[in-house]
Amino acid sequence: MVSLTSQYALRAVLYLATVGGGPVVAEAISKNTGVPKGYLHKILRRLGKAGILDAQRGVGGGYVLSHDPAEISVCQVLKAIEPQQPDYSFDPCKTDDGMSMPDAVGKLIRSAQSHIEQIFTETSIKDLLNDGTDILPAQIPA
Repeated sequence: MVSLTSQYALRAVLYLATVGGGPVVAEAISKNTGVPKGYLHKILRRLGKAGILDAQRGVGGGYVLSHDPAEISVCQVLKAIEPQQPDYSFDPCKTDDGMSMPDAVGKLIRSAQSHIEQIFTETSIKDLLNDGTDILPAQIPA
């Protein structure tokens, strides 16, 4: 449902939201989120293009969130990474064998997709931080 690239983007955004304040270099984001550094740069560029974060160059530079975590939805992060996908699942009317699903099943799946998108739209990064569960993978020993 949510691609690995999108999961990596959410990890990066959540990490930046937890450290707050000044810019964080990509190496620190990579080390603390488990996202491969080379791949992370691609993700950070997409998030920057979408206006979710800002890049600051030079000494003391790095990445910072462009907005308060309460103003960034999970859906915004996902669509920054995969804008071509309006929903987060598959076409409910087609099956692998070329047959159509019964209308009732298609209707149920479309309803579930709609609810998922609504939840992602209504859930902010701050909401995820405040839910009390671990938001990042286990820390990698230094």
